[in-house]
Amino acid sequence: MNGPIVPIIYARELVDLLQKEGVPVREALRGTGISARQLRMPDGLITHPQQLRVYQNAVAIASEPGLGFRLGALFEPGHHGVLGHALLCATSGRDELRIAANYVRIRGFLLDFELREEADTTVLVAREFIPLGAVHMMVVEELLAMFSGPGSSRSSEASEIRIDYPAPAHRAQYESLFECPIRFGADALEIRFPNALLDAPREMSNAEMLQICEERCQAILERLGSGGQMADRVRSQILAIRGFQLDAVAGRMGTSPRTLRRRLREEGTNFREVVGDVRKGLALDYLETSDLLLEEIAALLGYEDAANFNRAFRRWVGRSPARHRRKFREDVAS
Repeated sequence: MNGPIVPIIYARELVDLLQKEGVPVREALRGTGISARQLRMPDGLITHPQQLRVYQNAVAIASEPGLGFRLGALFEPGHHGVLGHALLCATSGRDELRIAANYVRIRGFLLDFELREEADTTVLVAREFIPLGAVHMMVVEELLAMFSGPGSSRSSEASEIRIDYPAPAHRAQYESLFECPIRFGADALEIRFPNALLDAPREMSNAEMLQICEERCQAILERLGSGGQMADRVRSQILAIRGFQLDAVAGRMGTSPRTLRRRLREEGTNFREVVGDVRKGLALDYLETSDLLLEEIAALLGYEDAANFNRAFRRWVGRSPARHRRKFREDVAS
């Protein structure tokens, strides 16, 4: 699905954590197009590229290793909306994994899940939903911390954790979370469970409430549909390279401009619209969090001059860049 689908609560928790560690909000949100005001919207939504940029900022700024662990430890089932409620109502560990694998996308996670059966073992495999680059480790740590959080039995049920990167210097933090072997340098991220433990009934299960929650999860999933994935990948690449040319983005993605145009058309959008979305987000960020001149912002966004940027911004938000900056600062000061 094009546009914002990721609940902003995950970015908000990360920004708040960084702020407690001495990082200004404007630094955590730099380049995301997310304003400090938007961050506080209870039911706000952002795009995958915006979520990714917040994580990229965090990795670049954080002074202590294990940021993903510190972030993941903050989350409880209630943070995950109806998906969290469904997980609490699961009838067994296997049921819990099935729910997570089926509906993880409704919360906009940066990892996608699948279940694989192997003789007497069930394997939860996690793969990148979009290319994560330097934030991959942080996202993995966040997931592992969620799996071993308060009230969770999954950390004691796991028989082995396989992680798809070399052991970091802070590997002791990984080993402190789980009571099972952890193997680094694997081909994929896997959390492995013995079937005998997974099939044990849960004390807190509620079949009636689970059915209601799953119906809501399924409705959300159907509304999101399967589209928008290519558009999200394009947004991510534009943010990564700060390039707004079709040929450059297509080359970065390993495809041809013609194929990229066709894939976007199939999702009901086009390259120009995606670029416009990214430029709008970046423009709002620059205007609200920096003192850059309008000419400088125009150049950063790939416009020939400030006049072209001015016209585009008026089309996006209905007022000039200068007026938007002035009004934003007045609102913040009031």
